[in-house]
Amino acid sequence: MKGIITIILLLGLHATATADALKGLAAKDQLLNTGNCPTCDLSGVDLSGHDLKGANLAGANLSGANLRNTSLRGANLQGAAMLRLNLSDTPLAGANLKDADMSDLDIDMVFEYVEIIGTQLEGARFKYGVVCGPPPNKGGWGCQHL
Repeated sequence: MKGIITIILLLGLHATATADALKGLAAKDQLLNTGNCPTCDLSGVDLSGHDLKGANLAGANLSGANLRNTSLRGANLQGAAMLRLNLSDTPLAGANLKDADMSDLDIDMVFEYVEIIGTQLEGARFKYGVVCGPPPNKGGWGCQHL
């Protein structure tokens, strides 16, 4: 009896994982076809190498997604969950990252080799309690430890 219950539980978990993966693929298709996927769950989805310039991803869950070599220039990522990301070679110039949660990413490491000119960071949260405020008048990111 115990073995049967274990098998039933495992099948249920597998069905849930499969359904979640299918939702992620549907959201990816929506994003790639329309450039519009606000509040979509794209967690763990491979978006590497895609051109997502100007995409609307406001409030989306991108945690664990692979964004390596993905253009997010001018994208709306306001309020997006962006944890456990690979942002290598990911241009973010002009993107809206206001209130984005990147609280496990070190701002100095993330943006060291990433194009961020004109990126809006107000309210974005990074590792070590770094939160960004309005951009300063004389350059810089306007981010500080709280």
